[in-house]
Amino acid sequence: MSAPAELPESHATGAIAAIFAELRRLTGVPYVSSIYRHLATMPGMLEWTWEALGPGFASGALQDAGAAIAAGVRVAPAAPIAATALAGWGVDAAALASIRAACAGFVRVAPVNLVTGACLGPRLTGERMGGAGFAPGWTPPLSLPAVPPTADPATLSEATRALLDRLATDDGTARFVPGLYRQLAHWPGLLAWVAETVAPRLTAPETLAAADALRAAAAREAARILPRLPPCPPAPLDAPTLAAVRRAIARYARTSPELTLFGRLIGEALPR
Repeated sequence: MSAPAELPESHATGAIAAIFAELRRLTGVPYVSSIYRHLATMPGMLEWTWEALGPGFASGALQDAGAAIAAGVRVAPAAPIAATALAGWGVDAAALASIRAACAGFVRVAPVNLVTGACLGPRLTGERMGGAGFAPGWTPPLSLPAVPPTADPATLSEATRALLDRLATDDGTARFVPGLYRQLAHWPGLLAWVAETVAPRLTAPETLAAADALRAAAAREAARILPRLPPCPPAPLDAPTLAAVRRAIARYARTSPELTLFGRLIGEALPR
């Protein structure tokens, strides 16, 4: 269950640490999404990405676009989870609050990551933009509460790893488990419910159609945002690294719709 390389937030220094802090502030989630931690493992790539797309984040254009596309697409809800079931799984009030925050976090940032990828592709080769800029005055959202730590599958029981494996994705180069499910793995009973509820839906026609709709909406939003971004030079990458970045964009274009759709589904199934 290997995953793409990522720079842990605790290991970030200098410019990368500053960009990570801005991402947390501007998205209103208390962590940095894995796509940016992955780009940070490539020398100069995250810094260039921030030069290329930072104005879109600072203005809220990317975040507002993500929220807009997420609001318009969903799958059928799941049956509600009983409060007694959660109690039996060891989910107390504090844990429930962090689980809610985890689901809300992915509903918030996964569609933004999708729009980011749609904007990043054309910028890699130095495609010139109009640089019209964005309206001032946008205010970042309040940060969500703390979320559960992302579990390392190697530290989990064999039974829990088997549940995660049912939720794993394969992009042709690596098989890995998206972060939401690893955050919920601290409660194996809840994770079993997620595996039973979500895994059969991952390749269902409804899900595939919704994911396609999200990707199409992200492409439309990117076409609206790109002309307003300032010019930037081509990404400072050799051919193999450029290919790796393009694979990463494709990977997150696959997983971001899933996390948007099922982050909402799990969050809405939790008892109120």
